[in-house]
Amino acid sequence: MQTNPRANVAFAANPTYSDPTFQYCFQDICYKTWGLRVYSSTYIFIYGAGLYSFFQNYDSSCLLTESCQESAVSLEESEAIYIFGLYTIGMENLVQVDGTDLVPDGANINTFGQSVVVFEYP
Repeated sequence: MQTNPRANVAFAANPTYSDPTFQYCFQDICYKTWGLRVYSSTYIFIYGAGLYSFFQNYDSSCLLTESCQESAVSLEESEAIYIFGLYTIGMENLVQVDGTDLVPDGANINTFGQSVVVFEYP
């Protein structure tokens, strides 16, 4: 049940592996791990990813506003990333690239969650 503890508290960030430090976070929703993080990679193909966040501190009321987690996917210093069939629940943003939100949840509502058929970067 994420946010308990925060992602920056549970384990120390290891710069050897380019672990995220969450230094830009100022609210609880931000201190969560991503469902998928791609760092310094090229030509990554993902087919059918379901990334769900149903709770915040053992409470599911965040599903009413789809704000259980800030982002599902983080792409950092990467190129030629192809995601086919991304489906999320409880996310404010589906894909973040180098710290910039690119795929908002509101524009991709599909039945219970949000979905994107194809995401290509760049």
